[in-house]
Amino acid sequence: MNKKTILMILIPIIIIAAAVIIFFCVRGSSTGGYSGTVTAMGEPLANVSVSDGRNVVKTDENGEFTLKGYKKTRFITVTAPAGYTTENYYIPADKNKSDGYDFNLEKSDIAAGEAHSFLQISDTEIGENGVGEWINYLKDIAENEKPAFLIHTGDICYEPGLKKHIEDMNTENMGIPVRYIIGNHDYVDGKYGEELFESLYGPVWYSFEVGNVHYVVTPFQTGGDRKSGYNKNDRWRWLENDLANTDENMKVVMFNHNIPPTDDYVISFDRKELDLKKHNLIAWVFGHYHYNYIEENEGVLNISTARPDCGGIDSSVSGARMIHIAQDGSITTNMTYYDFNGTVSDVENGKWTAQLDGNILFCNTVVDDNKVYVATVNEDYPRTCGIYCLNPMDGSVLWNFATKNSVKNNLIIENGLLIAQDCEGNVYCLDSQNGTKKWSTTVELANSLGTSVGICASDDVVYTGCAAAITALDINSGEKKWENIRNHGEGSPAEFVVAGDKLLVSSHWDALIALDKNTGKELWKNKDEDIRFRSSTPAIVDDNTLIVADSDAVMIVDANTGEITTKKDFEGYNFSSSAQSTVIGDIAYIPTANKGLITFNIKNCEIVQEIQIGKAMIYTAPYTSGDSQTIEPSLLQLSDGSLAFGASDGKLYIISADGAIEKTINIGAPIFGSAAYYNGSIIVSDFTGRVICLNEFE
Repeated sequence: MNKKTILMILIPIIIIAAAVIIFFCVRGSSTGGYSGTVTAMGEPLANVSVSDGRNVVKTDENGEFTLKGYKKTRFITVTAPAGYTTENYYIPADKNKSDGYDFNLEKSDIAAGEAHSFLQISDTEIGENGVGEWINYLKDIAENEKPAFLIHTGDICYEPGLKKHIEDMNTENMGIPVRYIIGNHDYVDGKYGEELFESLYGPVWYSFEVGNVHYVVTPFQTGGDRKSGYNKNDRWRWLENDLANTDENMKVVMFNHNIPPTDDYVISFDRKELDLKKHNLIAWVFGHYHYNYIEENEGVLNISTARPDCGGIDSSVSGARMIHIAQDGSITTNMTYYDFNGTVSDVENGKWTAQLDGNILFCNTVVDDNKVYVATVNEDYPRTCGIYCLNPMDGSVLWNFATKNSVKNNLIIENGLLIAQDCEGNVYCLDSQNGTKKWSTTVELANSLGTSVGICASDDVVYTGCAAAITALDINSGEKKWENIRNHGEGSPAEFVVAGDKLLVSSHWDALIALDKNTGKELWKNKDEDIRFRSSTPAIVDDNTLIVADSDAVMIVDANTGEITTKKDFEGYNFSSSAQSTVIGDIAYIPTANKGLITFNIKNCEIVQEIQIGKAMIYTAPYTSGDSQTIEPSLLQLSDGSLAFGASDGKLYIISADGAIEKTINIGAPIFGSAAYYNGSIIVSDFTGRVICLNEFE
């Protein structure tokens, strides 16, 4: 036999042998396979999904399954089907494990197909000291509302928080199942970013069912503060398999720390597409932004909830959200704000009270041409919110106009026209006398979720949008005059301000910017470490000078160049209130987020006086909590030279020009918008949606 013949015989044998060796080496290095059973009360349970983190199989009639595993298999998880529940929904994968991966489920109190609810919190960001007293507020919600489970949508956070949170908030001590999602600040040092999270909380993606909903937990992108141990498409490869094994009649709710990766809910990976809407997606529930916000998009609700214990980045009110799923899959939600139950009583010295639908947040009460105007927000769903016009004599509603989403900033009234913008960028122009619509348009919000908007007017132009995208509109026609799409900055309630030929834009976590009000061209930008936190509204001292307070500093700024000419830091003070300082002569009255009101000498940049108020009833200013004395509204100057302002402690204060408190009126609910003056009376709006006219102040 010649060499050529021998080679022709040996080569196929060698190739086959090599393929066999490679197959078993790869299989052996991955897992060697995973087998087990799923039972319910000791009886085999068929047709239950089980996963190795990528592959998903169904149990057979004996409740048995086998999974081949893949190289990153770290857990075997079971998807508890509707009507069943378990706390032991995952088992760490171990190639040396001698017994099977066995799951025993229990009957759930919620039958398959039943309506139910769950409780969402997010971004608690605790440290080694653990969860604070606010956990009792969550326990009260759990006790009263009986949700099916509590979901924490990420940012627990960092190593101390990860280790402590699961001790303080778990299924046993909350009395309901508790589930966690990994956030960007939950990726910490280790072999890979998820290592510590997985050791304490289990898999970063898995699914479970309650009633009529298939719930899917997915991780924040592919890494956060540290690099992920997974490929960017690993979770989507699993999700495709998970949904392929889900009853097509089940609704789907996605949990993640972040917003949906695409606006149309179509996920691209491995040259394939996964259209979540074709799998009955009804909601995407997330955190990350510290915003309270709900947006309906292509029949899907995007639901975001801020922190339960302190003010949000955009000054969202602290709280938790109950999400209710009806039998037909329709969704309703309701916020519970920490720690205010909304109960109020009649106000002493009240002339009349009007109760409006929704809450009033960062919208000033406006009096114009013998009418009172205010707008409402509603962070629940479905929502009822809009613009109201009241009779100042008795509080009767003369007209109201329903807006698509909440109005969280001021109303503009000029020449018989009322302009308002809602959180989705819808701008409305109404006849201020009767509420009929003159025109409406939708402006670009760029990368902003739209929870806060900036709006002001000058010379028949209304400036709308937000820090990330500013649009100038003709006030009479709604025609666009210019647009500046910046794509930078977080939302905040800081207002747009016209200073001469400049439009001042407060871009939160970014900069203070001046645009040419006629063209939209950027004139200057200041990104100083204190000035870039833009919760507060800049105030004009004179044509060339601004006073800007935020973080722990008060700054005097050249209005023409943006240069800080004087800066004074005040340790322990937090100036991240949404209010605009009131300048009278050389004195600025500056509301703070934590220490009430200060009077400030502009000439020597010193605090003259600190005016104490009560503890906030609920928290709004970013990261404020505890005993914070927060004032969000700007001050109202009265005819006798005194000043009036509402506060988060639920009181209205009247002070003299020298800062002495002359009168305190208990409204009973937080006040977030400036009061108005009418014929000797003060008209003020509170967070519960009440508009209150107080008796004579002349």
